[in-house]
Amino acid sequence: MARRGGNNHLQRQKELKEKDFNRQKAYKSKVPDVIIACEDSDSSPTYFKQIVSKLREEKRITPDSLVVAKHRHTNPLGVLKDLIEHRCDNGKTYKDFKNKWIVIDRDIARVNGGGHKKEDFNLALQKAKKDNVKVAYSNDSFELWYLLHFEYRDTAILRDEISDKVIKKIKSINPHKFSSLDRKTIKQKNVTKDIFNALIDLQDIAVKNAKKLLESYGDSHDPESDNPSTTVHLLVEVLKGLDR
Repeated sequence: MARRGGNNHLQRQKELKEKDFNRQKAYKSKVPDVIIACEDSDSSPTYFKQIVSKLREEKRITPDSLVVAKHRHTNPLGVLKDLIEHRCDNGKTYKDFKNKWIVIDRDIARVNGGGHKKEDFNLALQKAKKDNVKVAYSNDSFELWYLLHFEYRDTAILRDEISDKVIKKIKSINPHKFSSLDRKTIKQKNVTKDIFNALIDLQDIAVKNAKKLLESYGDSHDPESDNPSTTVHLLVEVLKGLDR
């Protein structure tokens, strides 16, 4: 003989499972996420990963809230191509992410080789806008973001001078830990993690300086020619706000 109320009990369990599934589905659809493609394979992606690592540890965001597209190119247009062509293991493309970013440097072409043509940089900005992709750029290099942790700078400066200034200032924080810091090691993953931790208490200052610098150019701002300038702080603020 069937237990009294058995069918009702099973129906109730089924309804609860469906509600739980729908809640999970609704939550998943609301989880803010970011996909980025970077010009370099080590320093900038490592820096941004550090921002969200604590949120992940505290389970305040999902493991896939930040995805770094596979690195294939080092020029601005190529970085955008990396983002657009990236396919996640779960089938998601850049279009499926709420926040889509590329991280590039102006990196003015140098006499001894290296750097980017201005046409490449400008076209990357134009195509990114068309594809609804935000750009965290630095003129001249990503290390300008580090420098803004220490000082406000609104006069022209190129990448080697930026690096030298940053290296000197970081070494002053912890001479022993950063004794081997130089233009080459500053790009390494482990060193980037140490730099992030050394500068974390100064991050709000960097954001403030970056905003002030960007505002100083007004509506006539030209990312390609306005040195120094950066929008890295905009991506930093997005990542820091992922749990909200």
